[in-house]
Amino acid sequence: MSGTFMGMPSFPRAARTAVRDATLRGNLRHATRTIRAKRAGAVAELEDWAQLREAGKQIKDRTLRHLDRHLVQVEEAVTAAGGTVHWAADADEANRIVADLVKATGESEVVKVKSMATQEIGLNEALEKAGIRAYETDLAELIVQLGDDLPSHILVPAIHRNRGEIRDIFRSEMGAWGRPAPEGLTDTPAELAEAARLHLREK
Repeated sequence: MSGTFMGMPSFPRAARTAVRDATLRGNLRHATRTIRAKRAGAVAELEDWAQLREAGKQIKDRTLRHLDRHLVQVEEAVTAAGGTVHWAADADEANRIVADLVKATGESEVVKVKSMATQEIGLNEALEKAGIRAYETDLAELIVQLGDDLPSHILVPAIHRNRGEIRDIFRSEMGAWGRPAPEGLTDTPAELAEAARLHLREK
C-alpha cells in the first residue's frame, strides 16, 4: 500500500475500475476543462506569472529545508498566544491525541475543516473506532464523506462527481448524518450549496 492514503486501493487496481466508468470519465473531462480554462484566465492577468511561480517555489523549498526550525517557531507563537501544541511521531499517535482531546470534553461528535493531513493519517476512521463521529465542513469533503467515498484530488476532492450525483447523495444520505436535504432539492449549484450550509449549520 506504499504511496497511497490509508484505506485506498493501489493505483493500478483503482485505475482499472475507473477507466471503465463512462460517467466518471465524463465528470473528470468536464471538470478538468473548466479548471484549466479558469487557471489560464488567471495566469493571463499577470505579466510576471512565471517569476511569481518560481519565487513561490523557492520559498516553499527553503521552508522545507528548515522545517525543523519553522515548526518550533510555530509552537512558540501558538504557546505565546495561549494555545497548546501536541507533537506526534506517527499517524497512530496523532490520531490517539485527537481522540483523547475529544473524549476529555465528554463529546462524541466533532466538526472539522478540510485537511489532507487528517485524510492521510485516517483521522476520521480512527475517531469512528473511538466512538466519535467527525463531520466535514468543506463542501467537497462533505460530498466525499456522505458518498462513503475517497477524495480524488488534493485541491478538488469531489472532482469525480457531477451535480446530479451530488444531489442524489445529499437526498439519500444527509438524513442519516443530521439535517436531511430539503424536499425537491435540484442539482443547481446554489441549491446544493445551501443544502450543505443548512446541514452543516446544525452541527
